[in-house]
Amino acid sequence: MFKRLLLAVSLLVTAVFGGFSFTPSANAQAIPEVSLTTSSTQLPSFDIPESSKLDLTEALPAPSDISSSTQSLQQRSLDSVTQAVYNTDPGNAYTINTGQVYFDYIDQAGGQKWFNFQTTAPSKLTAFLQTVQSAAVDYDLHLFRLDLDTLQLVEEHYSVYGPQMDEQVSRIAPAGIYYLAVNTVAGYDASNPFYFTVVQSSVYDSAEPDDNFVYAKAKTSAFTVSQTIDNAFDEDWIKFTVSTAKQYTISFNNPAAGTNYQVNIYNQNLNQLATINQNTSGTYNMSAGTYYFRVLSTSSFNASQPYTFSVSNAAAAVTVSNITSDPNVSGYMTYGYGNKYRIQNYITVTGSARDSSGNAAANVPITVSIRTVLNNLLYTATTTTNSSGGFTASISSIQPGVGLYGYDNWVSYHYFDIIPIQFSSNNAVLSSNETTLYHFAYQIYQPH
Repeated sequence: MFKRLLLAVSLLVTAVFGGFSFTPSANAQAIPEVSLTTSSTQLPSFDIPESSKLDLTEALPAPSDISSSTQSLQQRSLDSVTQAVYNTDPGNAYTINTGQVYFDYIDQAGGQKWFNFQTTAPSKLTAFLQTVQSAAVDYDLHLFRLDLDTLQLVEEHYSVYGPQMDEQVSRIAPAGIYYLAVNTVAGYDASNPFYFTVVQSSVYDSAEPDDNFVYAKAKTSAFTVSQTIDNAFDEDWIKFTVSTAKQYTISFNNPAAGTNYQVNIYNQNLNQLATINQNTSGTYNMSAGTYYFRVLSTSSFNASQPYTFSVSNAAAAVTVSNITSDPNVSGYMTYGYGNKYRIQNYITVTGSARDSSGNAAANVPITVSIRTVLNNLLYTATTTTNSSGGFTASISSIQPGVGLYGYDNWVSYHYFDIIPIQFSSNNAVLSSNETTLYHFAYQIYQPH
């Protein structure tokens, strides 16, 4: 099965694009017919992912009618039959400006609409199509660059989701003349318009363009990325392949003030499985297969402030390498109840986390908890492991011990409590080589 769009092209010798004109040389070829072919083997069989988080009619300045800036939506629809043939091929493409919202209609099976625009400086281009919301209508979006030497349209990117799914393409683009084509693959709607815009971003991260699942960056093991959202429609896609069933910790941190980002998780058929809100972390059981992650903004963006997204081997166990406390108290010792670390008013715990296979659990949250005998108070400290699974966490202002237990060291009596120390990650309790502490209370000098 193929999605095919045959684009008959008939450009005049002189073409004018939004005030910019050029005259091809006598040897220049006429722009040939363009054939867009997308094999079904390139695309998954999928249910529709959630549509875009933004309504184009609200995200940018008021939409512009491509046929006349003075006509309203209602007036435009009255003349749809006449106006639908206006820009149905590249030679009659309607000139648009970046950063502005436009709308148009397709009124026949196999129909297509063409638009062109010019950029004067290199940038990232993001083209976004808010399609007709009908299960019987499927529009696709294509981005072309005009080769001024040959007058050929060179396809840069395309977006071919299914019905009721917004289309999006992006490209790191030099200055030049570009064309957008919207074509119908199935059905059409002469009464309801599609909306679209093209946005230029002068600042963007090195992973771009990755605004579509087709161009998702591939990962096959635990990873951490630091990227940015460079415009209101920017989406960052990652393809994650899991070879064997495993538990992963997924963390998403966005420090950009005044913004709200989220991560959508999809399976290989692009069925949505979960949503992760910013500045949260969770543990997920992932069976073998392919997954997609989509990072997007639901409110504002900051092209200069990176977010951090990580998929890590979930922690299963902790090895404590050291616990320090007050001077003359800190140490690893025995009071007749086994070797334990002794603490008093504060502790600093150093250790490492491992997954169920014994590998380092990198970039996962670790919570250290102790509970005192007095008032049964719980003290916690949360930190994040480094790339090697190591961590350090501190708890201060611990209340005094009661002294339920005593120990005679032949010089004085030491009174202490035995209190639990526990390690967890995303509310899952981890095994540890240290599970209890001596909480020093006081001593009485009593030599023998």
